[in-house]
Amino acid sequence: MNAVEQVRESLASIAGWDFANAEFTKLPGGVTNQTWLVESTSASCVVRLNSTHAGIIDFDRKCELLAHGNAAEIDIAPEIIHYDLENGVLVTEYLPGRMWDEQDLVSTRNIEAVARLLRHVHSLPVCGTTLDLVSTARQYERHLQKREGLHAFASRCVEIVEKLSVEGARVCCHNDIVAANVIGDDTPKLIDWEYAGDNDPFFDLASLIGYHGLPPKTVETLLSAYTGRDAAADRDALDTQIRIYDAIQWLWLAVRQLDKPTKEGFAMLEEIQQRIQ
Repeated sequence: MNAVEQVRESLASIAGWDFANAEFTKLPGGVTNQTWLVESTSASCVVRLNSTHAGIIDFDRKCELLAHGNAAEIDIAPEIIHYDLENGVLVTEYLPGRMWDEQDLVSTRNIEAVARLLRHVHSLPVCGTTLDLVSTARQYERHLQKREGLHAFASRCVEIVEKLSVEGARVCCHNDIVAANVIGDDTPKLIDWEYAGDNDPFFDLASLIGYHGLPPKTVETLLSAYTGRDAAADRDALDTQIRIYDAIQWLWLAVRQLDKPTKEGFAMLEEIQQRIQ
């Protein structure tokens, strides 16, 4: 069965929807899944199918559905239309807005919009499942054991996560805040909730900062807009989460390089490694 046939099969159980003449467009990105835009005369939706790489991390799909569903209720995420946990299928509303890129993070207005969005995320009910970053780091490290050049620094990253991950206040977090997961302009929404779980709220800020290498001035704007006070008061706490995120990001990228090595990927690994050291 090819991918389009898998998507058709996943939609067959949705009552009242006719996709006989639908158009199927594979959306870019996604290491742990495949995502398709399905458009027909009766409806449009996005279908996510788990890929063979989903086993690298033990995603808590129940936690994802809970957080995503709660977010959709307050209109900061697409509506969930259908899901099949056993077969790794998620069908959501299609958001027609524009997907952000790094250029959107230059604007103070957009940074403030992200800060407001994150406050909404962190006001959601807790999931009841804490994102175990130590376990995540160790899982990534295991996939790098046979690559001597990568494994040595992977162990260093695990040490950082183990040392800095401490018990503290936890809120519902998205845990994958990057520009490509933000949709829309005036009232942006978040997609891709598969890493969702209870975590330190500053980890969500650290995700955006670390993934895109935001400059200090933008970091201060984001932190102040999020907390509503001078950035200096919370900078140490944020810096801790940035360091944790950088370690996790290095491990994730290293695992990705095993599957699809690129010059750009190795350059990013080197850049993050320099930050960590």
